[in-house]
Amino acid sequence: MVCREQISIRDRFRQRRIRDQAASWHTRISGGLTDAQRRRFETWIAYPGNAREYHAQRAVLDVAMELNGRPRAGVVASIAEPPLPRLAALRGWPLGVLAVALLLVLTIGWSTLRTEGYLPRTYRTATGQIRNVVLPDGSVVGLNTQTELEWIGSPRDRRVRLIRGEAYFQVVHDPSRPFRILLAHSEVRVLGTRFDVYQMANGDVRVSVLSGTVAVEGLENGVGAPPSWRRSLTSGQQIEYSPVGLVADVHSVVAPKVIRWRQGMLETQGEPLRDFVSDLSRYTTERIVIADPRAADQRVGGAFSIRDINGTLDRLGRIAPVTVTHENGEVILGYRSAPAAGHSPGATVP
Repeated sequence: MVCREQISIRDRFRQRRIRDQAASWHTRISGGLTDAQRRRFETWIAYPGNAREYHAQRAVLDVAMELNGRPRAGVVASIAEPPLPRLAALRGWPLGVLAVALLLVLTIGWSTLRTEGYLPRTYRTATGQIRNVVLPDGSVVGLNTQTELEWIGSPRDRRVRLIRGEAYFQVVHDPSRPFRILLAHSEVRVLGTRFDVYQMANGDVRVSVLSGTVAVEGLENGVGAPPSWRRSLTSGQQIEYSPVGLVADVHSVVAPKVIRWRQGMLETQGEPLRDFVSDLSRYTTERIVIADPRAADQRVGGAFSIRDINGTLDRLGRIAPVTVTHENGEVILGYRSAPAAGHSPGATVP
């Protein structure tokens, strides 16, 4: 007969192993998962004990990072190194941060963090910043420049609100809890898939699906009212709509090109320079002005760096009939009547 002490030791060992696994998954997710790793994570987190430990660690990490201003990757890495030396990893943190975090844990209660879910949480990126965040359900979201996303869900209701900007979602599959994205005048609903949502400054929204199925509903009459329209998108499809209706109905798209921003590139496909500049302006605080309408009509195609805006503008001036001038903190784009060798006005830039 196994004595209680042996059972207790075994339980403590099992709980320690789950804690280590949860910390390891935090580290891997922060660096990005392959499709195979994501499937293993979904299998692992499907067990209630694993999910509770993963979410509990995430809650404490969020508190500590919010107070200390440290990047997620650095914090996760500091607590995930075997054999998970938590106290040693926190040695360099300000005492005030540790005290407030400890007080919060004691006030709310560790069991509450494990079982009751999470408070709303907002994620933001500055101009030119791109980052990955992990939501409480384990889904990973890549935030593009000038993006604001709010988690407003719970363990039973997976919901986020995209306030502005662009986000690439890798949603953990869970048939019992659809994942919903609320926008100003629409809702996107999924079970588990990969897709990109871009809420533009003018209110238009573009949804692009890389894998799985996504349902999009127009809510021009407000949340709670019957949808004014509904569409279903699958892998390799895209839709664009405005607050008052569809702009471009469901159509095919080379979806991986839509998310080239995750590799620091802006992919264009022969679009007018005015549209290219509108996209490029999201990644810089410097104002870009098209001074000549003839330049605005030039078509641009290819892949351009969003990490080196000046380099991209210089390249544009070399290969297109466009002049680039920097004046008083602004970039002025003019029209050059004699196009670059090998190009004619209106030609697509390679």
